[in-house]
Amino acid sequence: MKKRLLTVAIVAAMIASLAGCSNGDNKTNAKADTTTETTADTGKENEKDKDYVIGCVLISGTIQHCQLFKQGFEETCAANGAEAVVLDANYDPQVLISSINDLVAKGCDGIVVESCDANAPLAAIKEAANAGVVVAAADMYLDISEEDGTVISQTVSDNYSGGYECGEDVVKRADGKDFNVCIMELQTNTSAVDRVKGFQDAIEGHDNIKVLDIGTPNPENLEQKVAVCDAWVEKFDKIDAIFCYHDPAAIACVSSLKAAGRLENTFIYSVDGNEENLIAIKNGEVTGSAKQDPYKMAQASTEDIFTVLNGGAIDHDYLTKVPITYVDASNVDEFLK
Repeated sequence: MKKRLLTVAIVAAMIASLAGCSNGDNKTNAKADTTTETTADTGKENEKDKDYVIGCVLISGTIQHCQLFKQGFEETCAANGAEAVVLDANYDPQVLISSINDLVAKGCDGIVVESCDANAPLAAIKEAANAGVVVAAADMYLDISEEDGTVISQTVSDNYSGGYECGEDVVKRADGKDFNVCIMELQTNTSAVDRVKGFQDAIEGHDNIKVLDIGTPNPENLEQKVAVCDAWVEKFDKIDAIFCYHDPAAIACVSSLKAAGRLENTFIYSVDGNEENLIAIKNGEVTGSAKQDPYKMAQASTEDIFTVLNGGAIDHDYLTKVPITYVDASNVDEFLK
C-alpha cells in the first residue's frame, strides 16, 4: 500500500509538472468545471437572423487533448460570430448528461458533444434534438446511427490506425524474439476499443509476441491506472511492452515501472500525442504515441453545426476519421514547442 501511494504521488507530480497547459500559452489554457463564453465579430455581414449560442461538453478540461479541442471549438464559434459555452464532464457520465441538459436549458442552438462514454448520453442527446437543438458528436463515436437522425455528424480520430502503428513498432522491436506484452483498455470508450483492436491486429500472427494480460482501470482515474500497472509488475517478471488506450494511462505506467525499477527495459505505447507524453518520449520514458488532432475534430464538428443552422446541407459522410501521426524519438522534436 505504501508503494502504491508513493507511485500515485509520483505520477500526479509528473502530470502536473509536464502538462504546463495553464502556464504561458493562452491558446491551450482551460480549467475543469468552468463555463467559458466567447463572442467575436468577424467583420463580415452575417446572413443569419440571430446570434447563435453553441454549447460544448468536454471529456475533461484538465488534459491537453481536451484543451486543444476546446480551443478549436471556441475559435470556430468566434469565426462565425457566435457565443461559445463550454462545460466539463470531468470523465463522469452523469455530469456529461447533466451538462447536455444544462446547455439545452440555456437555450443553445447547437451542441458539440465530446463524450466520455459511448452510450450514457444518448437519451439526453435525443431529448436535445427533439427540442430543436443541432447536435454533433466528436472524439468518441457514439452508438447512434445516421438513420436515427438525432446527430448530424460524428468526427473521430482514425483510432484503429493509431493502435495498429503502435503494434507494428512492437513487432519491429521484437524482431522475432520472445516478447511479453500487457494492454490497458477501456471497454466503455469506443475510441479506446478501436485502438486496442488495431494494436492486437498488428501483433496477431506473430507467435513470438505473447499478451500476458489485458487490464481495465475501474473507475477510470489516476490511482486505478497506476494500480493496473502495479499489479502487472507484481505478477510478471518480464514485461517487454505495454500498450495503453491513451496518454494519461501511459504516464501512469511510467510512474509504476519507475517505482519498481523496471522502466528501462519496457517499451510503452499509447494514443493521444499530448505534450506530457511527447516530453516523456523525448526523455526516453515512453516509446511512441499516435498523435491525434483534437483541434481539427472540434473545428469540423462545429462547422457542421453552423452549416445546418444556416440552412445548408452537410457535404461529407456521417462519420469522418481524422488522420493520426505516429510519434517516437525519431520525430518528436517536430511536435514539441
